[in-house]
Amino acid sequence: MKKKCLFFDIDGTLVDEHTHQIPQSTIEALHEARRNGSVVFINTGRPYSHVSDRIKELNFDGYCCGCGTEIMVQGKALYRHQIPQAVCQKIKEKADVCEIDLFGENTPTCYVSLGHVKNGFVKSMEILSNEGFNNIVPWIDHESEFVKFCIAYDDHSNLEEFRQFLTEMHFEFIDRFNGFAEIVPQACSKATAIDVVRQKYNVELQDCYVFGDSTNDLPMLKHVPHSVLMGNGTMSLKPLVEKVTDRIDQDGIAKAMKEYGLIR
Repeated sequence: MKKKCLFFDIDGTLVDEHTHQIPQSTIEALHEARRNGSVVFINTGRPYSHVSDRIKELNFDGYCCGCGTEIMVQGKALYRHQIPQAVCQKIKEKADVCEIDLFGENTPTCYVSLGHVKNGFVKSMEILSNEGFNNIVPWIDHESEFVKFCIAYDDHSNLEEFRQFLTEMHFEFIDRFNGFAEIVPQACSKATAIDVVRQKYNVELQDCYVFGDSTNDLPMLKHVPHSVLMGNGTMSLKPLVEKVTDRIDQDGIAKAMKEYGLIR
């Protein structure tokens, strides 16, 4: 059989965002897929520094992180796109002018600026803290480099001006709604990460399978023919995927993998 490459988002795909649990059926399906010879990767918006131990304990072959800006295989960097410090400084300055809070993602340390948006990153930081991550520090200077950013905005933010600035700086704006968005270099996405991985393993695009739930999964869901949207996902993505499976808590991943013949 041809080798298959499988790519999984974390939040809302592997991990239930309400219970914060990974279904046992998902764990068993991942292990069986690897035993059957598939290459199994994480493909997440999180930086590698925020991939939890319980995810790593599932023995993935590698990790595509930061929306394609970091790719790790067996603990070593296969690919990394670092945003120059001068560009990071310009983004921070523009965010301040537009009254937007900024979260700079990197490995091993992330930086957060607060003060423009009420409760801007409070929930996100609580989630990360509960997962055991203590590598987030206040952003008090402009001397850091990052692989990507998240932003928090509200009705007082000048979002239109900030988005126009990002376009001019060659960044992609991924709106996650409810006052939260991701900023990624245009050269990187979850789709470009897939191409780097499949070339390493000499796997054709038609032998790749992707599983996601939200707008930052859109590049990989559109790029790969065998694309799966979780039943708990953003339904506006439904026309763009090959298959809509059940919710996480209804064994959605295991069911889709069985339908594709990846597991029994």
